[in-house]
Amino acid sequence: MSVNLSSTTPAAPSGATNVTFQTDGSGNVSAYITSAVELTGNGFDATAQTANISTTDLITTPVAGRYRISAYIIVTTVDGASSTLPSIVLTWNDADNGQGQTLTLTPTTTGNLLTTFESGDAFVSVGASAPLAFSTTGYASGTPATMQYAIHITVEKL
Repeated sequence: MSVNLSSTTPAAPSGATNVTFQTDGSGNVSAYITSAVELTGNGFDATAQTANISTTDLITTPVAGRYRISAYIIVTTVDGASSTLPSIVLTWNDADNGQGQTLTLTPTTTGNLLTTFESGDAFVSVGASAPLAFSTTGYASGTPATMQYAIHITVEKL
C-alpha cells in the first residue's frame, strides 16, 4: 500500500479535526493538530494580598479577537474578626462596537475561612483600542489588612 502526502487536505467531516502530516525529507513522517487555544503569556498571579488591587492590565495592547479569561481567588490567611474576599472585575473595549465593557467575574464572599474561594470564566470579544484589564473590589478585613488572599488569572486567545 502506498501513502500519498500532499499539501492539500480534504475537508474534515462535521465534528472532526484534520491532522496535518509532514515529512522531514528523510522519509520520516509525523502528524500534528493546530491548537485552537493560545495562552497569551499575559495573566496575573499574586499571593499575600491585603487590599483591593487597582486596575491592572492583563493585555496592554490586545490583538482584536475572542479571549477566555479564567480566574481563581482564595483566602490564605483568615481574620479572627471577619473578612470579605473581593470580587474580580474585568474591563475591555468590545471588538464589535468599540464601547467600554465591565464584567464582575466573581462575587464578593464573606466566608472568612481557608475554604473560602471563588472562580470564574468569561468569554469576551476584545477590540484593539484599549487594554484588557482587571481589578478587585470589596476587600474587607475586620482587623485592617489581616485577611490575605491569593489571586490567579489566565488569559487565552481563542
